[in-house]
Amino acid sequence: MLNKLKILKEIKKHKAKKIFLQIPEGLKTKALDLVGFLEKNGLTVYLSAETCYGACDLRNREAEVLGCDLILHLGHSDMGIKTNIPVVYYEVRINYNPVPVLKKYTDLLKPYEKISLLTTVQFLSALEKAKEFLEKQGKTILMKKPNKAKYPGQVLGCDYSAAVEKADCFLFIGSGEFHPLGLAERTEKPVFFLDVEKGVIKRMENRLYRIKFAGIEKCKEMKRFGILVSVKPGQFNPNLAERIKKALESKGKRAWVLVFDEITPEKIMGLGLECLVNCACPRITEDVGLFKKPVLGPEDVKKL
Repeated sequence: MLNKLKILKEIKKHKAKKIFLQIPEGLKTKALDLVGFLEKNGLTVYLSAETCYGACDLRNREAEVLGCDLILHLGHSDMGIKTNIPVVYYEVRINYNPVPVLKKYTDLLKPYEKISLLTTVQFLSALEKAKEFLEKQGKTILMKKPNKAKYPGQVLGCDYSAAVEKADCFLFIGSGEFHPLGLAERTEKPVFFLDVEKGVIKRMENRLYRIKFAGIEKCKEMKRFGILVSVKPGQFNPNLAERIKKALESKGKRAWVLVFDEITPEKIMGLGLECLVNCACPRITEDVGLFKKPVLGPEDVKKL
């Protein structure tokens, strides 16, 4: 999964000597072995022990403090964040063939002629295999380059722009329900999830709609709002938070901008807030129940 020689070659292109290594939870078991390999090749390596949620979560400030001359970011693709220190993104790809599962669920997709294919960076190779198979079934396959993500058909938790709206349905290939659920929340068209771990395809329902609607109704009567801002480079949006604060205050609400690195419920206990507005990662809004109070998106404030 990790080609250490390839990683070393990329590092040498930058003539770097002191490396700041970020690695996601799913690859942590490989971390110490990789550090040892790089150190044997004359490099100084600092391993970040913080959770790495995606390419938006670059630890460039820590790297600068430590005097590193390169950030090695494993598992995610470049989303265009500008940093003072060069970043090497080492994408981890999984070779998966979706065709056997697609054959079992031919009838499920039969009513849909135009299908928009989507996935995360790990399973990009599966899209071409799915495209070839479905086109032989007479389907029109739609894929486009997204706004933030790097490849056609690739989605991020904050970027579903690879979804082609003129499609009859969407087919997401990957693991975990977060991304297909996020897509289902953003469209009224059918969203199907090919689960690579379970070998099944199922239709995703927008389970969050009623919860979100109820949350907006509750917040209409509430007065104390916390606005969540993350300092992670790919999530940092203080200007949006300021606009939200003014919008809330114009509606007679009291609002405070709260700044975090990692946003957790424990950090706001005792503040006496009634409602939160999320200006950081969309996962926070969609993780229903985590904060024990309504969490709105910025787009919901105008509905209050």
